[in-house]
Amino acid sequence: MIIKKMTATFGKLEGAVLELKEGLNVLQLPNEGGKSTWCAFLRAMFYGIPTRERDTRTTLAEKNRYAPWSGSPMAGEVLLAWGGRDILIRRFAKGAAPFGGFEAVDAATGQAVPGLTGENCGEVLLGVSREVWQRSAFVGQSGLGVDADPELERRIAALVSSGEEDVSFSETEQTLKGWLNRRKHNKTGLIPQLEEELSALEGARSAAVQNQRRLREAQVQSQALEKRKEELETERDAQRARRDWAVLEQYSSAVKELRKAQEALSALEGEHLPSREELRKAPGDLT
Repeated sequence: MIIKKMTATFGKLEGAVLELKEGLNVLQLPNEGGKSTWCAFLRAMFYGIPTRERDTRTTLAEKNRYAPWSGSPMAGEVLLAWGGRDILIRRFAKGAAPFGGFEAVDAATGQAVPGLTGENCGEVLLGVSREVWQRSAFVGQSGLGVDADPELERRIAALVSSGEEDVSFSETEQTLKGWLNRRKHNKTGLIPQLEEELSALEGARSAAVQNQRRLREAQVQSQALEKRKEELETERDAQRARRDWAVLEQYSSAVKELRKAQEALSALEGEHLPSREELRKAPGDLT
């Protein structure tokens, strides 16, 4: 990123323009000439102005300290080269926030730059937060003695331990420990959980095998019972046939006996039977 031009209505600056050239740019101005104001303006353009900051007995809040002396609304524009093209970032008053409005556009086409907002402008363009930038690349008036910042300390520690600003050895170690604990810590973690699930699945598989064996045995028993049923049905049919045959034989014999009896009856009916008078005389005749 290269800053090319700044236009500011900010503090004592009223529509002031500052063009920067390649290389080192030095502002040589008398006291109260606007050097620190330009620095504060650049910081405000990148990171905005804290709206929650309040005046104290010794210092003014930034929104009041750099309110335009003319009474005009606070406004600013920065032309810079970024990502292979020139873009304009603008901040302006919006509601009660002196730099609440923001826009970032392509300097050539005027189209909005995607992904660049008033909240993330500084971190996207500079790669660090406001606190880290103020304690490293940006040092304001009487700002050499700065207090500690956790993020700056983290970045310095990462640079010392790993050689990379964004790769912290301690954070990497903590991450690996977290992953290790996530895998297994005492009786908790993914591995014990998976082992428990595996044990449950093994138990379910064993039960399924036993149930399958019992099913095969039941199928064999069912087939045997079906076969026995067929045999019993065959035996029942045979017994019924034998019983019916015996009944038929009895019926045939009875019919024959009936016919004989009828024939004997007919023979008897053809013979002369003695009368009752002859029967009474018969004993005397026999005597």
